[in-house]
Amino acid sequence: MTMSEMWPLLRPLSRKLALLGWASSAAGMAAGLAIAIASGTRLSPMMNTLQAVAVASMAVAVASFVTAASLQPRQPAHITADPRDGYDSGGLPDTVQSFLLGSLALLAGAVVFALAGLVLRSGPSAQSVAFCQVFFLGAAASGFTFMLFSRVAPQRGRN
Repeated sequence: MTMSEMWPLLRPLSRKLALLGWASSAAGMAAGLAIAIASGTRLSPMMNTLQAVAVASMAVAVASFVTAASLQPRQPAHITADPRDGYDSGGLPDTVQSFLLGSLALLAGAVVFALAGLVLRSGPSAQSVAFCQVFFLGAAASGFTFMLFSRVAPQRGRN
């Protein structure tokens, strides 16, 4: 089952909240990348404003994804005997499982940048904090997308 086949199964409010979450994640990632690439050792007032935008975007993204996933009811499980249906051993379609893998990989990147910032003598730099935010926003968007679509994806029942 592809994402385009699962999209109509979402409630309209969940779809709108998911779109808000993806848009705010993209805005937060863009702000974080701008800080990471354009800032020097100290943040200018404009970069501080951009940092606030990135943090606000992260809060909006997480809140909208959590709300969208909690408002979406779970699909009942069904039994499938054909392994070519695109299911893995967990019972979810491969397209949904890939969001979980992507979320874990991006979360590992956020942890690496956070640890790299802690190892520096002067403490975390603006760049390490910004890259950590970018990876965290990507992990949150991917993880909450997994949560949302795992609720509507038909799951294979246990025999």
